Amino acid sequence: MGRYGTDHTDNLMELNEYRINKIISLYIPPILLVIGTFGNAFAFLILRNKTMTRQSTNLFLAALAVTDSIVLYFGLLRKWLVVLIGIDFASESKWLCRCVSVLSYTHSQFSAWLIIAVTIERYIVVSQPLHASRFCNITRAKRVIMMLGTIFFLLNIHFMWTVTLAEKDTTGATEFECDALPQFKFLVSVVWPWIDAVLYAMLPFVLIVIFNTLIIFQTIRATSWRDDAQKGPMINMGKRKTYKDNNVKLTVMLLAVSFTYLVSTFPMAIAMVFHDEWRRESVDQLPKEVFAQRQLIRTVSEMLMFLNHSINFYLYCALGQKFRNQVVKTLCRRTFSNTSNLSDHSQHLYCSRVNGYHQHKSMDETAL
Repeated sequence: MGRYGTDHTDNLMELNEYRINKIISLYIPPILLVIGTFGNAFAFLILRNKTMTRQSTNLFLAALAVTDSIVLYFGLLRKWLVVLIGIDFASESKWLCRCVSVLSYTHSQFSAWLIIAVTIERYIVVSQPLHASRFCNITRAKRVIMMLGTIFFLLNIHFMWTVTLAEKDTTGATEFECDALPQFKFLVSVVWPWIDAVLYAMLPFVLIVIFNTLIIFQTIRATSWRDDAQKGPMINMGKRKTYKDNNVKLTVMLLAVSFTYLVSTFPMAIAMVFHDEWRRESVDQLPKEVFAQRQLIRTVSEMLMFLNHSINFYLYCALGQKFRNQVVKTLCRRTFSNTSNLSDHSQHLYCSRVNGYHQHKSMDETAL
């Protein structure tokens, strides 16, 4: 069933592709879950800090951290439990089957469009800096987040009546899986994978490429113009240079986030398109090697997709100076609290520098 169906294959144990697929499916998900859980939780806490909430961009990224966590737990954790203990919690009841389907698809599409919203907002900032405050503010960001969340929930609410628990064809005990009702089989298994591929990867790919290209062009042009302007009067030159540098740093970081999304999710979009055709061909109709190769391709594509939902925090730390300094400041504050009775805070040299750095930052410096 699209990106969140489960495949059960027997009699492939002797193939190398199957063994590699099994290793990836067993050992990669817990790693992604750990780094994703920590990263998304910490990113949300940092982005909702009062010093970070002045920018609408940070509100989008905080919402992205929450929805990425939901994707990991309703998508990746579900798949890992199937491999680990053979239990798909979406197949435990009709209610779980339907709710998990709605939440999984809603939040994965919502995540993609939050990145698009951030990309479009960054384009407005670099192309119309004098008018950006009219469009890029906290109030408008909240409305956009609510609108996107509502749209994708309504688009996927059909799973509440189009899927159910279906009995599997097994020779042993009776088992059930979350699958489409017979009358909605064409919608759920044929039409919706295409719609999901368009909403989750194909259309976001096109929009992000277009707006990122425009952002790069506008940033280069604006940088050149500011350099020329600063050759004139020297008044406030240092302040303008700092603002320019911070704006470029934020732009580079957001470009990295969106390009990472493109690289990590596009393989899954291709696999989603071909998966429905692959499902129509059983193991008996195909050479086992071909079937195992297809499973491996899908598994690798899925892991890349879930990697995208796990690593944004680390991109912020690597490329966002203000975000990185806020992380250090938060950790140092905790260290100070834990060691206040044991040592003098002045020995924490790096923490002192970071605190001093924040105290001297101007209100115009908004780089993440």
